[in-house]
Amino acid sequence: MKTAKQPQRLAIIYPKAIGDFMFVLPALHTLRRALPETHITLVVKSKQAPLALPQQGLLADKVLVLGGGSGWYHVRRQLAELKADTVIDLVGNDQSGLLMTCRGGRRLRPAPHDCKGRCALYSPFAEAMPRLPAGLHRVDELLSFSRCLADADPVYSFKLQLPAQAVDAGEQMIAAHSLRSGTVVALNIGASRDSKRWPAESFCKLARDLIAEGCRVVLTGARAFNSDKHYDRQVIEQFIRDGIVDGEQCIDLITGHDLPPDLQLQRDTHFLRYSGVPAVVVGNDTGPMQIAGSVGDDARNRTVSLFGPTNWGRYAPYDPSRHYPDRPDGDWNHVLCHNTGCRPADHREACKFYRRGCQHKQCMVNLLPQTVLEAVMSMVRKS
Repeated sequence: MKTAKQPQRLAIIYPKAIGDFMFVLPALHTLRRALPETHITLVVKSKQAPLALPQQGLLADKVLVLGGGSGWYHVRRQLAELKADTVIDLVGNDQSGLLMTCRGGRRLRPAPHDCKGRCALYSPFAEAMPRLPAGLHRVDELLSFSRCLADADPVYSFKLQLPAQAVDAGEQMIAAHSLRSGTVVALNIGASRDSKRWPAESFCKLARDLIAEGCRVVLTGARAFNSDKHYDRQVIEQFIRDGIVDGEQCIDLITGHDLPPDLQLQRDTHFLRYSGVPAVVVGNDTGPMQIAGSVGDDARNRTVSLFGPTNWGRYAPYDPSRHYPDRPDGDWNHVLCHNTGCRPADHREACKFYRRGCQHKQCMVNLLPQTVLEAVMSMVRKS
């Protein structure tokens, strides 16, 4: 596809999850640098809003939020009022396809093979972007899409502008627990889907073993997350019942504060990515791991990612030193996954039970705490 003339008013449609917002940042940085005079509108989902809204004026001139009382029809009407001469769909699912039904200007969407649901049917007159080659990390897929608008060198930055209030809350929390002393390992204990979660008892065992190794353990996650019945908070209660949380060697950052959920996520983003406090961050395939571990010009943190039903080559925190499928131990992000027969292979995104639930969850259950401990301590020694 040849690059058309530069758009004057560009709308980027990207309603996905928190981790997905990290993956799109290099593409947004690339487009912002390549199109400095273009008015950019970014459409995100409400769960992405705490990270996306602070980028208004930096990576986008306008951020529209889908959800939280603002449905696709309302957002589509806002897009029509903005009169964008170019609209690009970076997702290719039903929600983004419905938004692409707005009229006027050039419209681009993923090739039908790369779309999900009825996206391609909702926007039959949109221009299909080139089909994606197999085996790309999601970051590189999105950069490939961005080249349809600007043939520019990619900017591998995941830089996030955070509100001063969030940075202050993070630094106050760090000072309150004296977290700049000792070796701190952060454990992010949740995930949006049950099939991606390492068992709570395994996290408890890992925490005890890390403390025995002389590390301080910090527990992060969402205090309130309705879609998973507040799973993170329930796991913290198990840590407390088992006597692991003591406020000194094991610190709970999930409960015991009155921060609104958006500010808590922004505070944790500062802590996990920019504070320099955790020597290693450990967690499942979930947003906070992408926040902590995505290697870019702005930050390089050591992380250990626990993968099961999803393809780590596509969704693990971006680390250019790690190569799928032969090298899961990147210089900065080490991926651990148990070799079960049902684990996604080749270029499949996930196993067939990822969304509809798995009865045995062997890929996560059989990932032993001792294996994770050895990987973490190896990373600690490098830090």
